Amino acid sequence: MKKPILFMLTCISLILLSTCKKVTNDLKNEIEITQSTINNAAKVAKEAPKTQDKMEKLKELPHLTKVQFESWLPKTLLDLPLSSSSINMLPGVGSCGSNYNIGNKRIRVMIIDGAGERGASAVGTYMFSSQMDYDEETSYGYIKSRFVDGMKLKETYSKGNDKYNISMFYAERFAVDVETQEVKHEDIDKIIKELKLQQLTNF
Repeated sequence: MKKPILFMLTCISLILLSTCKKVTNDLKNEIEITQSTINNAAKVAKEAPKTQDKMEKLKELPHLTKVQFESWLPKTLLDLPLSSSSINMLPGVGSCGSNYNIGNKRIRVMIIDGAGERGASAVGTYMFSSQMDYDEETSYGYIKSRFVDGMKLKETYSKGNDKYNISMFYAERFAVDVETQEVKHEDIDKIIKELKLQQLTNF
């Protein structure tokens, strides 16, 4: 009789220890995320006057035209062909959306020009986000800040559907959003380079 009881007690103890460890780790993650949020809020508040000044300057600029976006638009990304695109669909907002795919392997790109009254408002969240530092990880994935060729980007990974989302505020004017499906992590940097975003600033 003693052996089965001892075995049961051992199992219960292991379960409790495992549960406590998970709760402790979850609590630690929550504390780190909260601290990160506080630090980011302080940073954004400090930069708020400069950010407002940048937005006012953007409002005075003309946004890119359809012809200019078309001359920039890559015809392939990671050897995936351009399957569809839409340019300057909203009045007063310069924008370019494009999709690249072969089968289920897909890349979606969205560019919003912050120039003009409406454009400056449209890129506001990207402008503030670019001032933040992300380093959060959960059981569902992660959100991290990192740099590619001097460009700061926010990288989000979702384990559930194995998707990456990259967002950045390029050249203090362009909101850039890239979403991938069935693309390897090491290919993310290739996509950013193949976009040749520097060409957008030459118009």
